[in-house]
Amino acid sequence: MDNSTAHSTTSTSAVSASYVDAYMPPSSIQTSAPSVPASTSASAAMPGMDRVSMAQPAASTSPVQPDPIIQSPDLPPLETTQTMNATSSAPTNSADSEELEDQNIFTMLGVKDGTADQRETFLDELQQVIWEDFLEYDVKLLTTKEEQMELQKMIAMTGVSELEKQEKIVVYLEKLIPDLEEIMLEKALELKEEMARERIKSLREFYAGKTEQLAKIDSAESMMNAGKWKSAVTLLNSLS
Repeated sequence: MDNSTAHSTTSTSAVSASYVDAYMPPSSIQTSAPSVPASTSASAAMPGMDRVSMAQPAASTSPVQPDPIIQSPDLPPLETTQTMNATSSAPTNSADSEELEDQNIFTMLGVKDGTADQRETFLDELQQVIWEDFLEYDVKLLTTKEEQMELQKMIAMTGVSELEKQEKIVVYLEKLIPDLEEIMLEKALELKEEMARERIKSLREFYAGKTEQLAKIDSAESMMNAGKWKSAVTLLNSLS
């Protein structure tokens, strides 16, 4: 079957809803407003996720720079980890970029504290959520019934370590889906956008009846719609 054609038929709203509906950042990480829902799961780094700036900001008072995504040893990446700066040919530093993929997920959610371990756990959970969603929904659109049966056999394997099993699954899917990296990147960006827009909804509820704050939220949403993600996040984080 034509994998690229099959992927184009994926329902973004249906898939997004499957993993952006129940997750909360670690309870000890405080945000500048209500936390943003998404979904839960456990730790593994995702193919292509190293190109999405979800990494934790450095623990300092200096301006936050997008860091490389933290790669968990549980699942081998499909390509070498690289910083967000290395993914853009534009002369503008990624710290000044308005692109969604260059925004730090913790800054986008208004997270102001939390230990490195808590942040890493949060990232691992988001990455695993995307991976599991991909296996549950996208794979069915991108592979044949026979290929899916073979994949299920690999998932059910016993007598091998989890790492070995995951390595076999990744290698198998790479052969079937040539654009696996791009698909995973797309799904990661969808999740980042959904979480940012959920924050908008939460902030509207939090500041209900406060005209000045609501006007800023409306402006931030307009900026998001125009692709000005850094400006939108900066405005949201200025709310008080």
